[in-house]
Amino acid sequence: MKASEMSRRHGELCPLDTTLKILDGKWKSIILCRLMKHEFRYTELLRTLPGCTRRMLSLQLLQLENDRIIVKQTDTSYVPVKTSYRLTPAGKSLVPIVLAMNKWGTTYLERLIPVREP
Repeated sequence: MKASEMSRRHGELCPLDTTLKILDGKWKSIILCRLMKHEFRYTELLRTLPGCTRRMLSLQLLQLENDRIIVKQTDTSYVPVKTSYRLTPAGKSLVPIVLAMNKWGTTYLERLIPVREP
């Protein structure tokens, strides 16, 4: 189900739920962080995600593509076919949100985990 279809989960239009649904997924946040810097070929992206299977990466990329956060480019002039991914304008507009969430998480963890003195 696309994130846009989930925006009425509580019986009303909820933009926050839509945003959370788009970001929901074990690998989506790290995929977005990787694509913030530049586009990646599928195999390059997979190499940067230790523990992520090909199937899981394909599923997460498809969901992000369906939500129009990333775009898949296929170049058939290469053998094997060159497939790469980059952020769409909507995906680029998520960058400050993801960075703010990362900053909030860092602060939260620092408060949650007491500093251990030597």
